[in-house]
Amino acid sequence: MEWVETTAKTVDEAKELALDKLGVDETDTEFEILEQPKQGLFGRVRGEARVRARVTPKSPRAKEERRDRKRRPAKTKPEADAVTATVSDSEEAPRSGGRKVGPTQGGANGRGRNGGGSEAGATRKRPVERPRAEDAPMEDVANSVQEFLDGLTAAFGIDTPVTLETDDESIMAHIEGKHGLLLGPKARTLDAIQELTRVTAQRAAPSSVRIKVDVGGYREARREALASFAQQAADRAMAEGIEVVLEPMNSADRKVIHDALTEVAGVSTRSAGNDPSRRVVVVPDGTGDDNGVDGSDVEDSSGDDHAS
Repeated sequence: MEWVETTAKTVDEAKELALDKLGVDETDTEFEILEQPKQGLFGRVRGEARVRARVTPKSPRAKEERRDRKRRPAKTKPEADAVTATVSDSEEAPRSGGRKVGPTQGGANGRGRNGGGSEAGATRKRPVERPRAEDAPMEDVANSVQEFLDGLTAAFGIDTPVTLETDDESIMAHIEGKHGLLLGPKARTLDAIQELTRVTAQRAAPSSVRIKVDVGGYREARREALASFAQQAADRAMAEGIEVVLEPMNSADRKVIHDALTEVAGVSTRSAGNDPSRRVVVVPDGTGDDNGVDGSDVEDSSGDDHAS
């Protein structure tokens, strides 16, 4: 039977069209889904479903198979009983000296041949190594970021452009204008938007590209304020000869503090505590660890917050 091909908005509608063309019931039809509509952003559907179908072929049994079945002699009752007895014996647990040998009784000290109490002859499955997928082109990642943020700002009713700055390893998205709605208290809304943008882009175009989102130049202004605050803490630590413990910060802000004081002579920095109360400690030279930031001070937030 020849195949028929149909297209529609959904797979089910395409199948219904194919059934109409073939004039048979679905139970007598064989389907192949050639293409499915893709789910876009904000519930939008792109593309159409494409299906091909044909009447399920019903071929008679091969002549040789029927001929061999006729020639095969029927089992006599004693032979059938012997087969049944063999199957029953094979299903019983293995016996040794009239006793059942459990999974931990096959060898000395209650261990099987494989040791560790495992069943003798048991095989271990090797983990399947999956090939690592190659990174999507930077252009595809940038298009995914642009599409998501354009849709997001439109959903918020914000009519401002979204511009992207890209290099070989990162994308910086700038939403122009002062929009407190997109920042939120302590920029938590902005951080959430950045994470949603990263996840959406990863699903559409998987890659190791680092993605940041800024609104109205907030992140640069925040970086400058933190760097000034860090210098003030360093001046106090050196003047008074004490460790200055800063307020709890997220990993991105802690990284700014570490970076700002890396080249400052006379002080070093380390991180103390656990999130969300983890904070930076500014240490004057000679009063603490002169090695600066240790391995526990390496911060990580979207792959860009590593203390030096």
